[in-house]
Amino acid sequence: MIIPIRCWSCGKPIAHLHAKFKELVKGGKSHKDALDELGIERYCCRVQFLGHTETLELVNKFKKF
Repeated sequence: MIIPIRCWSCGKPIAHLHAKFKELVKGGKSHKDALDELGIERYCCRVQFLGHTETLELVNKFKKF
């Protein structure tokens, strides 16, 4: 749903880079180039960006109790 504030494995703060990552990818850069430009080198941190899916709009369609 929402990108975690810190990487689950190493604890490095990564949430502040998510908006810039989306902007770079939308601008035509590959995922690899965008992550390299942002300085995200660890595999555990990279997987947080590559495996993230936006599901908030899907969840909002369901009835709330």
